[in-house]
Amino acid sequence: TFVSCFGKRVQRDVLSMASRDAEELSQLMACLETAVEENILEEDNGYYSFPHDLIQQAAYERVPKEVAFSYHFNIGLRILKNSVFKGQTDPISLVSFVALDQILAAKSVTVSEPALRVPLAALFLRAGRYSLGVAAFPSALSYFERGLSFMGDDGWELNFELSLRLHESACHACYLNALPDRVPTYVDEVISHTENFMDQVKCHHMAMRTLASTGKIKKAIYKFFEVMKELGEEFPDKVDPSLIFSTLTSTKDDLSKYSTEDLLNSPKMTDKRKQWAIILMGSMSPYIFMVTPMLSPMISARIVFLSLRYGLTTESAFGLFMYSYGIGCLLQDIDEGHRWIRTSRLMLERFNATSQYPKLKCVQYAFLIYLKEPFQSITSVLLDCRQETMMVGDIEYAIFSSTW
Repeated sequence: TFVSCFGKRVQRDVLSMASRDAEELSQLMACLETAVEENILEEDNGYYSFPHDLIQQAAYERVPKEVAFSYHFNIGLRILKNSVFKGQTDPISLVSFVALDQILAAKSVTVSEPALRVPLAALFLRAGRYSLGVAAFPSALSYFERGLSFMGDDGWELNFELSLRLHESACHACYLNALPDRVPTYVDEVISHTENFMDQVKCHHMAMRTLASTGKIKKAIYKFFEVMKELGEEFPDKVDPSLIFSTLTSTKDDLSKYSTEDLLNSPKMTDKRKQWAIILMGSMSPYIFMVTPMLSPMISARIVFLSLRYGLTTESAFGLFMYSYGIGCLLQDIDEGHRWIRTSRLMLERFNATSQYPKLKCVQYAFLIYLKEPFQSITSVLLDCRQETMMVGDIEYAIFSSTW
């Protein structure tokens, strides 16, 4: 039953870490040798495996579910105590994930000691973030929710920062897993336990994206302007062609003072409020373009202005592209637009922002590059963009790539 908790196959080193002490390990190895002799298990290159799934299932079902859950939890905890908690194994390693998946399989079994609750919750947070990075969105949500289970009802008092990060991450994972009905739960939880608006902004962002992705675009845009006002960035109620022309011309004059090299060597942005303002503008710009397109040039100009004044961030590249689109299509300066497209690509390379590149490539080919390159060569690129944007969790731009 002990071995069956790992599934069909398990490494001998993992079994040794899951044992209480040397005596228990010795007894376990003796039992495994007997099982191998009787063809219940097979041994190969340090691994023990069941010859058939039904044998593993029969061994696992010998005990009630509640007992099996207890086995899973204790196995996972022992592996962590004998590896990660001793500093012998990286928190995000194969051994760590084996342990965390055991604890995950234990369902509702938990611990009451704060000395264990916080480290376990922190490990599940790291595992979830890693899973998001490799597009394993369902697994990520499971890790975040299991981490929250260890924080309990007093989690905010126990460790405010950890509780905040777990709720933010679970909110993000719900959005990526197309679970819009669950997003407001995490948003409300964060808002009710925080006073600083900057602690809430990430969840507000997820709420906007959820509204937009479920077709409630006007509500999403209304919320966007509310949040931008809190961040100190307001926009005019009415925009006319003369305002757009003057804004783009002013931005063009500001950029003319910088060579490509000067711009790329600008300092990085450190002001968190301005960083989030740019993130939100970049995130909501496609929807604003759909509903109130005359505001799009104003947003691109604002991103460029903030980037020149406060420093660069990864989203500055997207704002620079949006500006290049305005210059190319509205001011009819195609060459100038292409110049800033190339610069925006180089900007992403400077930040090594690989997750942003699919989005940037998508809009570049859909909106401006077709003016210089054959249309037939663009369609295949946009189809590739759909897959690339999905792999980094950018659902909106995957849809846009397919549509365009």
